[in-house]
Amino acid sequence: MLKMLEEVDEEVSKAVDLIKQGFHRDFILKKIKAKFFSKEKIFEMAKCRIRARKKFGEMASYLFFDEEALRYATPPEVAEYRAKRIGGGIAADICCGVGMQLMYFSKYADKVIGVEIDKDRAKMAELNLMVFGAENFEIMEGDALSTEIFNKIYANSIFCDPSRKPEEKKRTFETLLPNPMKVYELYQKKTDRIAFELPPQMRREEIKIEGEKEYTSLNFDLNRLALYTRAFASCNISAVSLPSEERVTDEDDEVEIEEKSEVADYIYEVDRTIIKAGLLKNLAGKIGFDGFLLHFEERRTLLSSENKYISSFLRAYKVVESCKFEIDTINRVLKKCHAGKATPRFSIEPKEYWKVRNRIEDGLKGERRYYIFKVGGKAIIAEKL
Repeated sequence: MLKMLEEVDEEVSKAVDLIKQGFHRDFILKKIKAKFFSKEKIFEMAKCRIRARKKFGEMASYLFFDEEALRYATPPEVAEYRAKRIGGGIAADICCGVGMQLMYFSKYADKVIGVEIDKDRAKMAELNLMVFGAENFEIMEGDALSTEIFNKIYANSIFCDPSRKPEEKKRTFETLLPNPMKVYELYQKKTDRIAFELPPQMRREEIKIEGEKEYTSLNFDLNRLALYTRAFASCNISAVSLPSEERVTDEDDEVEIEEKSEVADYIYEVDRTIIKAGLLKNLAGKIGFDGFLLHFEERRTLLSSENKYISSFLRAYKVVESCKFEIDTINRVLKKCHAGKATPRFSIEPKEYWKVRNRIEDGLKGERRYYIFKVGGKAIIAEKL
């Protein structure tokens, strides 16, 4: 395996260098060798390695992906948190892809087993586990629902991240591969510790298995939805913010939030993960929120209060000024506030964004950055805390 790792990495690294030098695909294919993978697959891995830096940082320089695996690869912060939650013993990832989640399972489990139906991805998973320094792993190539694979797996924790088609607008169990219900019906014969990753936009009524639905926020944006069944479940619905690991559940006390159009000293943007999970009242109860609701929708929900609150699920702003919501008026007020930059925090058509922002920022020469909210017919000018 070490020989395989060295030879494949040499060819992928060579292709990466040639891509960065600007050579075209056909030229690069002539320069690289087919080592355990086809030349086309090595070229694909090289392109993905370059793009993976955004998600995996420096570590991407040593990892192996194909296009689909990179698109759905679990970010390190999420993989680490999930591995800690699933814990020790023997953990099996029965749709392991190229092994990103499996790598982090290997840090906390005594042994990890990866199952992958695609031959090339199964080999990439082995390479990635080796690069990660794991020794407590076994990769099986095959269908997790087959009798052959099922009979080989002895684990006290099962994790399944089924594949999905990116173009699908509606996510259901029936369109995921493998179908989570079939996985659950089969593997519950082995353990009551089964967890799934599901599409975060999946409607609650489409989740046909009982368990805790955990919505994961990464850097203040909805990133993942996990389903923890039976022994893994600690509540019905939860939300966790990473990297802080702050958590809110449907068992936290609720506080009703009155809706008003008046603005107090502070404005708070609410992480849409909380809204998707339906836990706004529980978040308010957990932090002891005393204030009111300015605006409510999944993508942008605003609260306001005279008090200052700290939560990973909130972005806090100090209100500086308010004025009529007209671009010229906003611009004049910003100049009086010595603004240099002004970021709109209200809905704008994407194609109109820079046109609107440039008008708002026209002639600004100060050093301060402000954020512009729209509440009714008013513009609220605020500083981020």
